[in-house]
Amino acid sequence: MFEFSVGQDAPEPLKAPTKEEIISGWKSDELIVSVICAAYQHEEFIEDALNGFLAQETDFRFEIIVRDDCSSDRTAEIIREYEKKYPGIVRGVYEPFNKWPTVKAGAVLRKEAAGKYVAQCDGDDYWIDPKKLQKQVDILEREEDVVLVKTNALWVDNGLVTATRVPGGTRTNMFRNDIKIPDKYTKFIYFGDVYYQAYLGKRGRFAFLDDTTAVWRKHSGGVFGSMTGDNERVLNLHRSQTQAWISQQFFDDGDRDAANKHMAASVQCFLRAMKGSDLAAVFGKLIYLAVRRSGGKVLRKLRLRS
Repeated sequence: MFEFSVGQDAPEPLKAPTKEEIISGWKSDELIVSVICAAYQHEEFIEDALNGFLAQETDFRFEIIVRDDCSSDRTAEIIREYEKKYPGIVRGVYEPFNKWPTVKAGAVLRKEAAGKYVAQCDGDDYWIDPKKLQKQVDILEREEDVVLVKTNALWVDNGLVTATRVPGGTRTNMFRNDIKIPDKYTKFIYFGDVYYQAYLGKRGRFAFLDDTTAVWRKHSGGVFGSMTGDNERVLNLHRSQTQAWISQQFFDDGDRDAANKHMAASVQCFLRAMKGSDLAAVFGKLIYLAVRRSGGKVLRKLRLRS
């Protein structure tokens, strides 16, 4: 297990071996893991991500699928270079035009994945543990009720570690690929990963591997990189919307308890997005409507009596 401390330099990305070195440890041709990676304007970062995938030491076959959402920098060019160098392992998916936010990367990549299990990491993050995939597969093979395995990650900002042992989210996840996530509402949802994890959570247990396996970069180009102030309000509105659609999915499935739970979460996120003046205006309107309604009932009763 690696040990890290706040303020130290970010760990170096892993070095990619040759294709021959990668496949030398594979015991069969069965595809066990599909690594899926969403990339957009990741020219500065994508090589670190790809090298971390390729440096995984496993006794099973894995593939790497990278989707570029029509970046205007060299992201797609770099992915193509890795495709040529690692044929049969790295495969690119290239969009002819940018499809965000209507088409979510996760939904596209999950359909492309053919492995028994799926591991995730966006193109601006990277893995630092060469045994990450093997450790997670070992858990999923051993514990049949586990549907998803997470690990810790490091937060890194401007090359320095700002937080350690952070539950790593999508950059650390591995989940079973035989559980198909409904795509009915994904095009409406900002946080697609929250949606599918909620769905997976109703179909089995999540396991947590207490190792730090990935770096979670904070930068201005990332989703959370500059989310402060009013932008944080926007994020909470997106969270509220995501939870509302999760609630709708569970309502469709007939799971009212889960639907109510996620609708309550949606309301909480919505309230966090509101400023004090916004809340005062909302509650003032509700009080006005309540008084008007009750006052109307009193007047109707008085008219009936007269």
